[in-house]
Amino acid sequence: MINEYVARQVALKDTQPCIICSKPSTTVLYNGSGPDWFYSCNIHLVDNPQFVVPMYTQEYYSSLEELKRLKQESNSLTQEDLSSWDGWVTKIFNKKPKEDSKEKEKEKEQEKVKEKESTESVVDRSSELKNEYRKALDRLSELQKKNKKYKLSQIMFESRTQLKQKQAAIAELKRKEAESYTNTEPDELLNKYSFPDIPNSTK
Repeated sequence: MINEYVARQVALKDTQPCIICSKPSTTVLYNGSGPDWFYSCNIHLVDNPQFVVPMYTQEYYSSLEELKRLKQESNSLTQEDLSSWDGWVTKIFNKKPKEDSKEKEKEKEQEKVKEKESTESVVDRSSELKNEYRKALDRLSELQKKNKKYKLSQIMFESRTQLKQKQAAIAELKRKEAESYTNTEPDELLNKYSFPDIPNSTK
């Protein structure tokens, strides 16, 4: 039996107790290779590695990498951004001593203009990154909701396979008992075994 289960929904009339909490559930985890199935609540399928682990597609993992990349970019931009409180505080503590030359003042003014332009571009870029991050996050949550494949934890899977083996052994035993019971015909019994005759008492 392969450790790969698919979550399916059944009708309300077919609800059965959940394998974990025994509440009525309409979600069935089905394994076609066994076949094996059991009912479980949807809440137990979310963030419960002792029970099941979701088997996401490659698209999910690539979008997760994209999300991490966008988060790192946005963090680096906020550190560079002087309009944020962090950039503002670092600017205060990193002030250089004043020099009185007019050339230095002109250079400072040019630097301020460049800083304004760079902060505007940083702000624009950070807003673009935030929008991209939100879209990637929405896409990731959508892929999480679409996932229907799960892998049972090792202990749970072993207990399911042992249960299936026990059920198969019991079914085989019952089949053998039924065969031996149905094969006994009365004529065959008379031929096989010699039963004592009724004594005749004629005096």
